[in-house]
Amino acid sequence: MPARFIEKCARFGANPALIGPWGVASYAQLADLVGEARRALVALGLSQPTTFAVLGGHGPAATAWLLALAEAGHFAVPLAGNPAEHPAKLAEVNVQWVVATEGCAHRLLPRVAEPPGQSLLRALADRGVAGLVLFSSGTAGRPKAMAQDFPALLASYESRRPNRLPVLALLGFDHIGGLNTLFGALATGAPLVVPADRSIAAVVGAIRDHHVAVLPATPTFLNLLLAAGAPPADLASLRVITYGTEPMPESLLTRLRAAFPRTRFIQTFGTSETGIYRTGSPEAGSTFLRFDDPGLEWKVVEDELWLRSRTQVIGYLNASNERFTADGWFRTGDRVETRPDGAVRILGRLGEQINVGGEKLMPVEVEAVLLAVPGISDCRVAGEPSPLTGQTVVADVVLAPGHDAEEVRAALRQACRARLDRHKVPTKIRFVPAVAGDRLKKTR
Repeated sequence: MPARFIEKCARFGANPALIGPWGVASYAQLADLVGEARRALVALGLSQPTTFAVLGGHGPAATAWLLALAEAGHFAVPLAGNPAEHPAKLAEVNVQWVVATEGCAHRLLPRVAEPPGQSLLRALADRGVAGLVLFSSGTAGRPKAMAQDFPALLASYESRRPNRLPVLALLGFDHIGGLNTLFGALATGAPLVVPADRSIAAVVGAIRDHHVAVLPATPTFLNLLLAAGAPPADLASLRVITYGTEPMPESLLTRLRAAFPRTRFIQTFGTSETGIYRTGSPEAGSTFLRFDDPGLEWKVVEDELWLRSRTQVIGYLNASNERFTADGWFRTGDRVETRPDGAVRILGRLGEQINVGGEKLMPVEVEAVLLAVPGISDCRVAGEPSPLTGQTVVADVVLAPGHDAEEVRAALRQACRARLDRHKVPTKIRFVPAVAGDRLKKTR
């Protein structure tokens, strides 16, 4: 299966495949780099499946090594940055070799001689199947290492039709969303544009300079993009914006649609454990979604979304697998709202639910109201202990430049009293330079 994916990519020939700080690498050049990685693997004389960490982001060499490892039946661990940043992760899965890449170049660095000891990786090796290992963000504790059938993941992209629209790589190389962008672009022969970094200036510059048509992003990034006030001409090439990995406030979606009237907005949904899947919106501007993918089953159990998919990981290497049921369902931990027509809306993580004197709410309900108030560029809502009600609602907000804090505070309180039930109104509003953490990490 990986060989078919690689052959399909090679047929796009001289078309640009990856565009970034290194320049432009064509699909033919990418095929040559895959061949170079194959020869390097043969030269190592490996007698059994081996674990390789691949570092360097969405570059030509890193991409080529992922594909070559999948084809050769080894285990690939994509990581962003350099080896010194990931000692715990390298040890967690007993990485034997590190492939450090930069642009089209690579260096092979030996690490340990012992083969992987995890039972799940041994099970893949016994089947002669390559593995892909991804790590969770680790914001709720130690990062979880997830093992996946790599050929099965690549096979899910093989039916994609050719599409030459340039796509931006914004989500991480070590994140399922970033790999979905990479493999999805390669499977269609589209150029993948990689900005120098993920700053607003770098992303806007990449969109402008390379006429990017498709922008996969998080609601948090899109909110920052609006707040930055980039010249409309710099973003005029955008035709599709996909968003996911966290709940989208309705107020933000309304502002985005007004700012990009000729751009189609598509909500996606997925988890590191099950993959990224196509969805549809029941009506324009809705934050509800319908799952529209033959490779996915879903159900809601006690307000929690459960998924079962063809590209699901086989389990965690370093944590309990209790979230995976015996019959193959994955309990996502996402609390959802359902409609009679089958549409669902993601409200947030079950662990984020706030309980005020027995009345329960999700932070996103309050955040949507706060973000609609002029003068707010970002916010974060959470529960804090209260001796009277168990918990109370607290909001951290980021003031947009040029606005008076006390005037905005008064507007926030007025909006909350008008649009929220009493127990949902924040008892404390704090102005902060930036909200703590990152919504991408918070929700996945």
